Amino acid sequence: MDELWKPYTLLYKAAALKMSEFLDLEAQDGIRMPWNVIPGTKQEALNCVIPVSAIYTPLKSIPDIPVLPYSPLRCRMCRSILNPFSIVDYVAKIWVCPFCFQRNQFPQHYSSISENNLPAELFPQYTTVEYISSTETGPVVPPVFIFVVDTCMIEEEIGYLKSALAQVVELLPDNSLVGFITFGTYVQVKAHCFSLMLHIIDSCSVRCFIG
Repeated sequence: MDELWKPYTLLYKAAALKMSEFLDLEAQDGIRMPWNVIPGTKQEALNCVIPVSAIYTPLKSIPDIPVLPYSPLRCRMCRSILNPFSIVDYVAKIWVCPFCFQRNQFPQHYSSISENNLPAELFPQYTTVEYISSTETGPVVPPVFIFVVDTCMIEEEIGYLKSALAQVVELLPDNSLVGFITFGTYVQVKAHCFSLMLHIIDSCSVRCFIG
């Protein structure tokens, strides 16, 4: 009987090991996706019951995150950035975008790239990096937070909600841009200053502000 179940046991262990790798990546980068692979064809994408998406943890503390003193290298088709998942041809000095499969030529300052001489953004362990802002990358954009709140609840729960939101807002960086959306009986979009946010919750409508 043990021999009969041995192949299934090995498959289970392999699947568990592979899942642990994704859990390690979640802990490292603060990103969780519904699928472990991206659909390879349009038909596969259409067959996905759950769309391809990502849940990102903003302001996740990443110890010793590398800061690169130059501009990111972007795909000329979809504008994604060169990363460890890109396919690189070191002889032809070409990299293939993992999102749109566009072939991109490396610029002149990447001419010395090789398997033994990689830029930091291609290191397997550097799945998250930061780039120093330049005229090419544009000015530094302040962090943006959007609060989406369901106001269909009893009055007592509304009170707890307001208290929780007030505590969260106190923890945000001073230069943050904050969006506030509530949804209840009606849908409305309006601009408000932040001091009015907690009063907006009582209206049980959808509103949004940036401030």
